[in-house]
Amino acid sequence: MKILDWQNSINLFAKYSARLAGMTILASAVLVSAEVICRNLGINFSFYSFELTNYGFACAVAFALSYATAQKSHIRIDLFYRFVSVNTKALLDIVSMLSLSLLASGMTYYAWKVVIHSAKLNARPNTTLDIPLAIPQAIWATGLTLFALVSFGLFLRNAITMFQGNALTVCKEIGLVSDKSDGCNND
Repeated sequence: MKILDWQNSINLFAKYSARLAGMTILASAVLVSAEVICRNLGINFSFYSFELTNYGFACAVAFALSYATAQKSHIRIDLFYRFVSVNTKALLDIVSMLSLSLLASGMTYYAWKVVIHSAKLNARPNTTLDIPLAIPQAIWATGLTLFALVSFGLFLRNAITMFQGNALTVCKEIGLVSDKSDGCNND
């Protein structure tokens, strides 16, 4: 009996994170377009699109990282990967996911430190919008937190799967997309 369908839960979590990132980029495009149209019509109204899209893109990238991880879209060097056994591949995949998880955790830790520091200082940008920097930074840090959770979830699930002796499943779930040898293809 499965307590939690990890793979589907992680993929669903990552998918909605990516959709949020996509909606943010779409909203940024609409905002910039509206401001350009207003300017061309002689309407003197600012949507603060430059500042808001800068925040939006940073947040969108942070939220999209978890989806890229779940879809195996991050770049890995496969210099000798294709020449080793399935068990070694699975071990390399787990080490790779652990490394990514540690990187994501470090990024998340320092992102939240920046948010807390900005909040303590009541830091504000030197722009006309003048919103507290802690607000967009907290959204950005939340996206990085999702990235850390997804990468750690994939690491943990596949470490348990490897411990149970199912290296082929590990290879299929977090292995290289380009690997077509030894039954590790993803078809």
